Amino acid sequence: MRLFFALWPSEAVRQSLAAHRLDVTRLTGGRPTTPVTLHVTLVFVGDVPAARLPDVIAVGKAIKQAPFDYRINTAGCFASAKVAWLGADTTPTPLLALQESLNRGVAQADFQIDTRAFRPHITIARHIDTDYEPFPVREVVWPVNDFCLVSGHSDGTEVRYHEIERWRLR
Repeated sequence: MRLFFALWPSEAVRQSLAAHRLDVTRLTGGRPTTPVTLHVTLVFVGDVPAARLPDVIAVGKAIKQAPFDYRINTAGCFASAKVAWLGADTTPTPLLALQESLNRGVAQADFQIDTRAFRPHITIARHIDTDYEPFPVREVVWPVNDFCLVSGHSDGTEVRYHEIERWRLR
């Protein structure tokens, strides 16, 4: 199974993000993502045999961090990937700490980690027609109180996600 740790928004935050998703795709073209799939990937673990699932769950269970606010206020794109995203003009320090702790735990559990720099974002459209510089959007305050372990699989037309476990920040 393909696993990753993620931030998953509440319904209220999801609705605010979904409104931005439509506004941005009107400007850039592309195919908007489904609102239920909006999330921030913290650490992609990759293909994990079922026998190793407890090892991944143990990584999440070991995290100790206080809740924080993630202020989404910027729209941008990854031009080479033709992806539009929402994010923050400044990444909150607690978000970086959470990602680093998960990444370190995944590495210590002998899973291969992604060595690219962490660029927190919420994918809001794919196959965009127009590249653009980041620009400000109406701020959405996302109270981050938890994170989850998710499995994802594609049926060829869309990606489906299944939450395996969720941990409260404390």
